[in-house]
Amino acid sequence: MASSSAVAASSEETDRVADVRPAKLRCKLVVAVVQLYQLPNPWISKDAISMELVLQDQEGDRIHCSIGREHVGAYRSVIRENGIYSMKNFIIQRNIKPPRTTAHEFKLSVYGKTEVMTLASNTFQFSHFRLMPLPAQFYTHISVLHSH
Repeated sequence: MASSSAVAASSEETDRVADVRPAKLRCKLVVAVVQLYQLPNPWISKDAISMELVLQDQEGDRIHCSIGREHVGAYRSVIRENGIYSMKNFIIQRNIKPPRTTAHEFKLSVYGKTEVMTLASNTFQFSHFRLMPLPAQFYTHISVLHSH
């Protein structure tokens, strides 16, 4: 069930993306949409086969989420790239079929009982980028170059 109402972060406990497993029957995530795109229907130009999302939680962990054709209409006007959402009730399955957009072992699929609520943009600090620390050898190499 899609919802577009902006709400404050719920006091209900949420799960971490890193902990998503099929054995967990009720999964509730607070996530930002890092990337959103639609796979077009090759036979009907205004139709989408699916909406594909890359979701990121507060810890920076990411997971792929698919919204099938039968549910695209309900979520197209609710979910936006860079938006922050509370989402619960997914089908969780192995992340083996394309498109594979994250390294997470599993991916989420939206179905009729999935709930999505828009949250305030200050729910957590969200960054599109995943900066990685540079190895110590890099700094040693730079200092050697500058000393000559």
